[in-house]
Amino acid sequence: MSFKGVFIATVTPFITKTGGVDFKSYQSHLRWLSESGVQGFVPCGTTGEGPVLSEEERRGLIELSSDEAKLKGLKVIAGCGSNSTSSALKMILEAKESGADAALVVTPYYNKPTQEGLIAHYEYLAEHSPLPIILYHVPGRTNVTFQLATLQRLFQHPNIIGIKEASGNHGFWMGMTQALDWKIKDILAGDDDAFALIQQLGGKGIISASANVAPKEFVKLFQLTEAGRWLEAFELQKRLLPLIQAMFIETNPSPAKEALKLLSRMENTVRLPLVPVLPKTREVISQALKGLGLL
Repeated sequence: MSFKGVFIATVTPFITKTGGVDFKSYQSHLRWLSESGVQGFVPCGTTGEGPVLSEEERRGLIELSSDEAKLKGLKVIAGCGSNSTSSALKMILEAKESGADAALVVTPYYNKPTQEGLIAHYEYLAEHSPLPIILYHVPGRTNVTFQLATLQRLFQHPNIIGIKEASGNHGFWMGMTQALDWKIKDILAGDDDAFALIQQLGGKGIISASANVAPKEFVKLFQLTEAGRWLEAFELQKRLLPLIQAMFIETNPSPAKEALKLLSRMENTVRLPLVPVLPKTREVISQALKGLGLL
């Protein structure tokens, strides 16, 4: 199985009064995204506030994502990361039962495994997982970094099919082009501001948080790269930069939810320890949306 195109790291809407998951708003959001031409959804990840979801909520979000994806022939990559190998496997098994097509598994955080620990963790999951696994490299959140030799080892496993690369390290990306065969594995951008660059290096697409807000623009950027229209692609990447920067001016997904509220698509409710954005951030988000003609 291969994953190519624009995949949305979906936000999880919450009901303001009760704090429960707003499945009605979530379904509406998925349909808007699918109508915008995206290739799939990535529920219950960082942007979906996965760490604060219950098992029942995770199951409901993945099931709904899968049901909506099937209507359009899209794919679902479920966020299944944990710093416990056994917990990650349990998430993967439940995601499979809920209809997911693949599992996105972030590097274990807090307990800081060695490179040998990372290999043992992912090889165990790959051997026992009924779903193909996409690695998630985001050291800015986990404080755990892959070495190229580790990726070379892990990519030998047939059930590890790719990586969401969000290290922000351009030198590491260049090293990846030499150490790994990008034609065999799915290299997906995880840094929204590097989408065009990762594509030019041989990437297959993106798992994006910012595309929750501007899905058509990210789909257009992907189409330009696929057509080899690189000057136009990088021009669009530059036009998207103010919005992307606004989406991360405070901790994701609070800015994305504020943007979606400004677009009248959902309420801006996050779960503690996250909080809504500050008024000055709201103004930056508003100006970024206006700059793209979205507001």
